[in-house]
Amino acid sequence: MVLNSLSTLIFDLDGTLCSYDTDLEEHLLNTFKTDDTAELPITPSSYQEGFGVEFDKAIDGKVDRPDLEFRTRIFWFFLEDNNKYSESEIIDLGKQFSDLRESSLSLFPEVPGVFEELRDKFKLGLLTNGPSSLQRSKIEELEIGNWFDSIIVSGEHHLAKPDPKIFEVALADLNIDGEEAIYVGNSLQYDVLGANNADLPVVWRKNGAEEEVEEATPDFVIEDLTELINGELASTISDFNKKRSIKS
Repeated sequence: MVLNSLSTLIFDLDGTLCSYDTDLEEHLLNTFKTDDTAELPITPSSYQEGFGVEFDKAIDGKVDRPDLEFRTRIFWFFLEDNNKYSESEIIDLGKQFSDLRESSLSLFPEVPGVFEELRDKFKLGLLTNGPSSLQRSKIEELEIGNWFDSIIVSGEHHLAKPDPKIFEVALADLNIDGEEAIYVGNSLQYDVLGANNADLPVVWRKNGAEEEVEEATPDFVIEDLTELINGELASTISDFNKKRSIKS
C-alpha cells in the first residue's frame, strides 16, 4: 500500500453504499405479471447479460436507441424481434421495470451516520461504473449528491472500472494524487482490481461470498462501513489523516 497521508476517501456506489431491497427476479416477475419464471421472456441472467452489452455499447458510443432509458434499452435488445410485443409495449414494460428498481433502492443503514462523521475530516468522492442516466438517477433517488466533493460516472467518460484511467479521472477531479486517497468498493473484479491497477490503496467491502479474482488484492477487508470510523482500520485512517494535518 502506497499511502503517505490521507485527505480523501473515494467510494463505489452499488453494493458499497446501497442495494436493492427486492431481487432482480421478483422485479421481472412483477413487470411481466407472472409467478412462473419459465414464462419470463427476460430472465435475471439474460438481463445481466443485456446490461453488459448495452453498457459496452454506451462506452463505445454505439447505442442503438439513445432515445430510450438505459434499462428500457435492455428490454428493447431482447424483445424487439418478439412479435408478442409492440414498440410501445416494450417501452411501457421498460418503464415499469425501471420504476420498480428505483423504488426498491436504498442506502445501507449505517451509511448516513458514517458519512456524517467522515465529511468533517476528509474530501469525499464517488466513482461508479454505469451509464450516466442510470447512475445519476440513483444518486438523485438516494439524495446523496451533496455528500461528495466529486462524482464521477464512468459512462460519462467512455471508460469503466477496472481500467485505471477512470481512477485517474477521479483523482484529477478531486485535485489530489493517489498517495493521499483510499478507494472503497465491494467488487473484487471492478473495484479492487481497478484500484490495484491504478496503484490506489483499496478497502474491500466484502458482501458475502465472491469468487476470487486473480491479482485483485485489497489492502483492507471490511464487512460494514462503520469499520471506517470504528476499530483498527479507523485508527489507521486517522493516523494517516493526522500525518496530512501535520504536513499542511
